Amino acid sequence: MDRRKFLKLMASTPVILSLPLHAANNMSNAPASDILAVSERLTGRQGLDPIIAERIKQLLTAQDPTFPNRLTTLAAALNADGAANREAVINALSDENVATALAIISPWYLGYTGTPSTTKAVDDAKFVTFLSALMYEPTADNTIRPSYARAGGDYWAEPPYGVNAPAMPENIRQWGENSPKAAPTIPEPDEIWLALVDGRAKNLAEATALIKKHA
Repeated sequence: MDRRKFLKLMASTPVILSLPLHAANNMSNAPASDILAVSERLTGRQGLDPIIAERIKQLLTAQDPTFPNRLTTLAAALNADGAANREAVINALSDENVATALAIISPWYLGYTGTPSTTKAVDDAKFVTFLSALMYEPTADNTIRPSYARAGGDYWAEPPYGVNAPAMPENIRQWGENSPKAAPTIPEPDEIWLALVDGRAKNLAEATALIKKHA
């Protein structure tokens, strides 16, 4: 799925469609560079946390110094005269505006900017919010924001209350012992990250010094 199609899907969600078009389009009372106004326009929500909005702006600007200019351009496009509906607005956006829009939407839903990595000691992911991440809203009536194992350690070993689970197959243990097929390619881990994982260094500074010493 390309980025423009994804943005269209976001704009067609029930929450956004329930917002009156004139309310969603009305950004004239806020400056074009206002990250909060643009965020509310893109997510279809009113009353987003302005502190989170400013943090997103700061982090995206640190990641890309041209972000403020890109934000201004996107805001102007979203508030352009003659925008009959959301799909028309999205279709009219340039590729750069689509990329900027997704860069703004992503941290609102995921709670972080950048891309986390499990094979590097340092990546560009930066924390934005946890409890206010919008990705939890669709299931808010049935689940809470996860922060720990509510049922205690190894809670998953027993069936949930009220569930009559069938008996496990006799050879279930063998299933777990059978190794899966190897991946076609395995990326080489970052040397600094590997030094930390192997226990050769206690912190990032020690790991960096160790790698430089043996370079």
